Amino acid sequence: MADQKIVKHVVTNVTNGPKVLNAIPPGILTAGDSTDDPVQMTEAEYEAAKATGWFEFGKATVKPAADQA
Repeated sequence: MADQKIVKHVVTNVTNGPKVLNAIPPGILTAGDSTDDPVQMTEAEYEAAKATGWFEFGKATVKPAADQA
């Protein structure tokens, strides 16, 4: 089996519900949530995730704290 190219991206879920992100390791991003740091994924998984339209790649969004006064 050929070596797979690994890429790293900060990923944001741009949908209204939770989505599974096939990264290394896999994870779930809730609506509007971003990874804190770039996550690793194969180039093929990155292309597949990008094609769904569910994720934005490359920048994190800051979620406001619910308890800020």
